[in-house]
Amino acid sequence: MHSNFSIIVNTTDSFEDCWLPFFKLFKKYWPEYSGRIYLNTETKEFKYEELNIISVKSGLINQPWSECLQYAINQIEGEYFIYMQEDYFLNNKVNHKSITELYELFENNKFDCLHLTDQCTKGPFDISTVNKNLWEIKKGADYRVSTQAAFWRKGSILEIIRPWESGWDFEKFGTIRSCKSTNKIMCVNQNAYQKDINELIPYVFTGIIKGKWKQEVVPLFKENQIEIVYKNRGLVEKKDGVRVLSKVNTFINVVLKYLKNYLLEINYQKKSKK
Repeated sequence: MHSNFSIIVNTTDSFEDCWLPFFKLFKKYWPEYSGRIYLNTETKEFKYEELNIISVKSGLINQPWSECLQYAINQIEGEYFIYMQEDYFLNNKVNHKSITELYELFENNKFDCLHLTDQCTKGPFDISTVNKNLWEIKKGADYRVSTQAAFWRKGSILEIIRPWESGWDFEKFGTIRSCKSTNKIMCVNQNAYQKDINELIPYVFTGIIKGKWKQEVVPLFKENQIEIVYKNRGLVEKKDGVRVLSKVNTFINVVLKYLKNYLLEINYQKKSKK
């Protein structure tokens, strides 16, 4: 049976080494999925056996994260999709039946977003009157908008996204913008669906950190006969601690990001009204 929703795998050509492991594991752990998978590339194309992968090939080389994602979303046929990233490596069986049931609730109730993991936000929440397995994320919650796996309505995410933003900016400032709208941002019941216990889409929560492989992927790839030359990227090492100077620099950078985004948003709103 054809799946009624698409999947975007957000990536960039420089992460091409993730594509084979991602789709090999996808094919193994989510064999029931039969819909379109949009791979958000700039110039490259990728295929994998029996998967309907559409390489976006945007041509947007070295452009902001959000501009590239915005372009890919506009290529999707249909109104609804699941957002994933190329380093969200599946590590166990996807609960396709529950995902399909949640999709029907998502579509029928015209939600704007439905986060599918407990790794998106810590709330606060309201229990949904629609279904016991759904929670509504209250306005004011950190990471109300998140880049973890989620159902999105195209029109809703395009309202929130701004073309100049990074992924971090999208989560931080997209959350703020979502609180000024009437968007219904939902998540699954986090008591019922928990990491490493009862996950709907079990995956490594970010397999690459600051350009390096997370140690967690090594046994997963070995078990599935996926050969990677880890020295090309290197492996993430445990940090000895964060220096005070580094914390100060981070704080300054965050303040500058808020100021920059504020000024860009004012200009964006002015242009939108013309």
